[in-house]
Amino acid sequence: MTIMGYRLGRRGFLTGMLGVWSLPLLGSLSAMAQDQTLTLFGDGDGTEYKALLAAFEKVSGIKDRWEGVPFADLQNTLVQRFRTGNSGIDVFLVDPSYVPIFAKAGMLKDLTSAFGEKTKGVLFPSDVQGATYNGKMLSMPMWESTQLLFFNKKLLAKAGVEAPDVSPDARMTWEKLIELAKKVQAAGAEVGLSFEQVDRYYQLQILPESLGGGPGVKGDDLLTVDVANDAWLKAGKWYGSLFADGVASRGPTQNQEVRDLFIGGRLAFYIGGPWGIPSFNKADGLDYGVAPHPYFAGGKAVTPSESYHLGVAADTTNADQALNFLNYAGLDKEGAVVATNGSNLSANMEATAEVMKSLPEQSPNLKGIDLLMSYELANTAIRRPRTPGYLQLEELFARAFSDIRNGSDAAQTLTQLQSELERSFKRIER
Repeated sequence: MTIMGYRLGRRGFLTGMLGVWSLPLLGSLSAMAQDQTLTLFGDGDGTEYKALLAAFEKVSGIKDRWEGVPFADLQNTLVQRFRTGNSGIDVFLVDPSYVPIFAKAGMLKDLTSAFGEKTKGVLFPSDVQGATYNGKMLSMPMWESTQLLFFNKKLLAKAGVEAPDVSPDARMTWEKLIELAKKVQAAGAEVGLSFEQVDRYYQLQILPESLGGGPGVKGDDLLTVDVANDAWLKAGKWYGSLFADGVASRGPTQNQEVRDLFIGGRLAFYIGGPWGIPSFNKADGLDYGVAPHPYFAGGKAVTPSESYHLGVAADTTNADQALNFLNYAGLDKEGAVVATNGSNLSANMEATAEVMKSLPEQSPNLKGIDLLMSYELANTAIRRPRTPGYLQLEELFARAFSDIRNGSDAAQTLTQLQSELERSFKRIER
């Protein structure tokens, strides 16, 4: 199956939300269960999940403990923890692209009997599909995502550049955006354009996809490498030109550091997710707007999607408590809303409806963002390929695009990436 098989089937999104219902927690908890501590594992210090964990403890009485590692180390650390035979983890963050890999490694508890039927009409079907492998539901979809074009109104006005419109019909091409970014830089902006997630597959898959080049893997098992076709080479060359021409800066590369450039008024155009909105609204003097994600002239409009799921560790000794947590964060409407922190999208349809409704109320700068995000989810969103080689694809892709960002020839680098992935994929059990 190709990546197009994972398009989000959401054309009935707005009308379908009206009939959504929420679920109570799974049963009652014994006094003994309430005395136990649930260990959750993910990336970072857990700040993004504090509200969710506090709300869950309040409604359930279950205490929790967060363990985290840097984002770049998350997947490998998880695999190593489970190889010991005693991970010490109850619930962990699951990138849905890793579900096949984690399933083969025996890391995920089967959730089919607990949640399979209960997700219907509550979660986006495409997210449930992403949680399913070999007919089994192995993770609980928690968040969804999209990407938007944010811009600094003051920097654009100083350059005499008209602010882009929020309507999907006003979507700019990458070519036009670069033209405007250069004009704004000429008027004094330090950086013209930046992606939030520099060099990452999630952020950049859309470049070759917009040009018709596919996700980089193909075939029934998605283990045939295809990262050196004409569209990929064109996308790689374009990406390198952003930095060679000075439109984008070669540093910083960390999410928050890039976001801080925009918050500080140093960046004209910023490609990022809605989770940055709270910090934009708090920033003194930042007058910003939002517009549709760009596409290549002659190509198609595509946007990134999907986000973290929650998995129950196969070796957990707190299975009942873990299932209650997944139910609260994924299927219970109130819990799912808390999990969004007010700006993330949710895999829970009713929770996402509430978030979208609230965003335009947070700032005049966000007028129309709800309709834009609804459109993107229904029409342009694509998913990453569910290849058994995704770990290698993600890691080697990031290395290759980092090299391109720093001046390496795109054609040579992607040809080398093709060879490296082919060698790596040969070691994967078919």
